[in-house]
Amino acid sequence: MNNSLSSSKIDSLLKINPYSLSKNEKQVHLMDAIKENIKFQFSNSKEYKKYCDKKSFDPNSSYNFESIPFLPVTLFKKIDLLSVPRDQIVKVVRSSSTTGNLPSVINLDKITSTRQILALNSILQNFLGMKKKHFIILDAEKTIDTRDQNLSSRGSAIRGILSFSKSFNFILDENLEINLDSLKKSLSNIDFSNTCIFGFTWLIYQIISKNYDDSDIKEIFKKFDNPTILHIGGWKKLQEKSISKNEFNLISSKFFNTKNKIIDFYGMTEQLGVVFPDCEEGYKHVPNFAEIIIRDTKTLNPQLFNQPGFIQIISPIPNSYPGISLLTDDIGEILGEDDCSCGRKGKYFIFKSRSEVADPKGCGDTLDL
Repeated sequence: MNNSLSSSKIDSLLKINPYSLSKNEKQVHLMDAIKENIKFQFSNSKEYKKYCDKKSFDPNSSYNFESIPFLPVTLFKKIDLLSVPRDQIVKVVRSSSTTGNLPSVINLDKITSTRQILALNSILQNFLGMKKKHFIILDAEKTIDTRDQNLSSRGSAIRGILSFSKSFNFILDENLEINLDSLKKSLSNIDFSNTCIFGFTWLIYQIISKNYDDSDIKEIFKKFDNPTILHIGGWKKLQEKSISKNEFNLISSKFFNTKNKIIDFYGMTEQLGVVFPDCEEGYKHVPNFAEIIIRDTKTLNPQLFNQPGFIQIISPIPNSYPGISLLTDDIGEILGEDDCSCGRKGKYFIFKSRSEVADPKGCGDTLDL
């Protein structure tokens, strides 16, 4: 087994401004990196090779993004996928899961973990600037504690954010309630004009709902000078409560004393590091080191712009597992490419909803893996 992927093409993408390449430029650079990764995965993952063979896909042939075989993300709940020897795995990330559902299990080696950090930092710097900020974490500190390689997706996301912080404070207790002492203590070492409040969407909403009329807590947040609110994940729980994105933004703005600085991240455990924040226009942008395809929910054929369907994400970041091309059960819609008013190049899209389909139709070919 060839343990290490020659990473020159992939790593070069991570050194460029993530939203600087136009369609034609990106097509060349990203495809070169994708081809490099596909050949590696094909040679080192027997499951991926078997799947490619089943799809009559030859990694040495000529192909476009749409013809790259995609794996449904639900496969990671059923199979332990590896492309490197197990002794090279430095971290195992498990997605959050509802009662009765298995979590996705993602094996990360040092190469993959390093790329994820570089990718995340590249995206955060573009949206937040180079100056590190003081972070208030709406979570419990125990979320990032781990005694072995295993880490939850929530904990992994928080750790990724912390690497970008100047200082940070966790303000929830182990029961995920605001710890007033911790919140007051956090005020002693932060710059109120250079602060980010980070948390998971469902948890932020839960905290706001429980404390909206608490005058002591609201008085503390009034001290913050237009903080940036970063939030990720959990929209399914809010949709079940019929909470729209606009409603979430409105109550968050009032509770945290911020104006027009609420950034929703779309991402997934199966491709950590590649996240899609909202720009100033409210759209999610695809960086140089990733591509998006929207597929029809019935036929799985690629959709045109402004047509909804399953979100498929392609990226050469994963080395330790075949996560190159993944089909989610999330519904999205591409709105344009290279012409967003915010100035960022590349495709931009919106997340619409979680699908009610357990496994996208047509993905049964993965079952015999």
